[in-house]
Parts: sequence; structure tokens; C-alpha cells
Amino acid sequence: MKGLLSFTALALVLGEASAHYIFQQLSTGGTKHAMWKYIRQHQNYNSPVVDLSSNDLRCNLGADSGANTETVTVAAGSSLTFHLDTPVYHQGPVSVYMSKAPGSVRNYDGSGGWFKIQDWGPTFTGGNAQWKLDDAYTFTIPSCIPPGDYLVRIQSLGIHNPWPAGVPQFYISCAQVTVTGGGSANPGPLVSIPGAFKETDPGYTANIYNNFRSYTVPGPSVFTCSGNGGGSNPNPGNPINPGTPTTLITQAPPPTPTQPSCSVAKWGQCGGIGYSGCTNCAAGSTCNQQNQYYHQCI
Repeated sequence: MKGLLSFTALALVLGEASAHYIFQQLSTGGTKHAMWKYIRQHQNYNSPVVDLSSNDLRCNLGADSGANTETVTVAAGSSLTFHLDTPVYHQGPVSVYMSKAPGSVRNYDGSGGWFKIQDWGPTFTGGNAQWKLDDAYTFTIPSCIPPGDYLVRIQSLGIHNPWPAGVPQFYISCAQVTVTGGGSANPGPLVSIPGAFKETDPGYTANIYNNFRSYTVPGPSVFTCSGNGGGSNPNPGNPINPGTPTTLITQAPPPTPTQPSCSVAKWGQCGGIGYSGCTNCAAGSTCNQQNQYYHQCI
């Protein structure tokens, strides 16, 4: 009996691991660096942060210090890439934030102000939402920000378990960078983390399975040099006006009675014990059982 229980516990752990992902490598200047070389290694493995009041929302569990993490030097206006161990497949937005350290970033806990430099939200086609679900996310350091040490924070917000029946999930990592060059802009708006995300935010409470036709990414508007003293839009592929809330709205025609009322994007969860969300996979994928607790659109 004991052996059976141990096997069951192991199966649950493996099933849980298959459903999550970690931002664990950084690329700069075309070079992909070793795991955790410039990214603070947290203690959360591939589990999410779900407490909106927790300091773990900054850089994840156990990553409030960067004493054991190296700092990479990058030029303002250059691009960085976060790589994951497995592609993101929980539906939801991915965002990038920065926070300037008062001194060495290795000693900075992220308790200062944060500004957002990138959002990847959904696009809506034919009544269905399409998310950027990738194994790497590339973005540009704003060319006008002052030089110095910064934390660069990437966040995937999984909203596949709609609030309040479920709890949205934050997958987070922070890189340590020294920015050279740059300018004298005052990036903003600045927000505190925790504090930037609330249970009343429409991007937090959104139900992707019920009449989902517009979406507002939680947090502040995206800072751009073009809206604050020069530079370019760091997200040219996303038609968002600088200085306005990050909102994508498309008026899609109502579905016909023969269409499913919801659709799960490829790699998303579509079933399993305790799952109460949508079970219809998007075109080109079908729902496959990974284990009794997790079925996935593949």
C-alpha cells in the first residue's frame, strides 16, 4: 500500500511538472548564456506565484537577492531574449518590466519602482483569441533610459483558471543587467510590486471561455521613448498607442449555433480531473490526455 501511495504521489508531481515552465536562460548580443548565469535562480521550480500581496511577485520565491548571480552589461537600445525550458502554454499575457537599482543590482530586492517596457497580449480572429505561446521572448531595452544597474523582470500570467473559481498564475524570473549609453528619460509610470496587480483588474478576472472578445493586460501602460522623449515602440508587432492602457479590442461576429462557444489554444489545458474550463481545442489541435489530471491541446 505504501508503495502504491508513493507511486501515486510521484505521478502527481510529474503531471504537475508537465503543466508548467521556467524562464531560465538569457541571450544578449546573439549569445545564449548558461542557465541562471544572469537570471536569479529562484526556489519555486516551475510552480507559479498566486498571492497578489507577496514579495515573491517581484522575482519569484527566494530570489530577492542576486548575490550569487552575475550581471550582464547591455547597451540601451539593444535586445534581450528570455528562454524557457518548455514553451509557454497557459493562455494569458506575457510582460516585461524594469526597475533601476539604487546601487549594485546584486544587492537590490526590487522594492523600488517598476516600469513596463513590453506586452504580448492576444489577437482576436473569428471570435477566437490567439496568444503568443513561445519558448523564447525577445524585446528591446529602451534607448532613452538612464545608464545603471537594473532588474529586468519577465512575467507570464496564466489566466486559464478564471477567477474566482480558479486563481490566475504568475510565472516570473528576473535578470540582472547593467545598461550603458542611454539617455536622461524618466521612465514610467512607476508601480510597486506587489501592488501593481489587483483582484479587480479586468485582465486578472477575465474569463477566456465565456464571450472573450477583448482584453486589457494588467499593470501600467508600456513605457516607450517615442512617447517620452524619443526612441521607438518596443513592441512594433502590437498595435498599441504609446502612453495608453495596453488594450486590444476586436469586434468579432457572434458565433453561429454550430460553432463551439469557446476554444483552447494549442498547448493549453482542455480537460482532466478537477478541470472546469473549455474542452474545445483550436483548429489544428486535438485534446490529448497527458494524465488523469491534465489533458492538453496538441
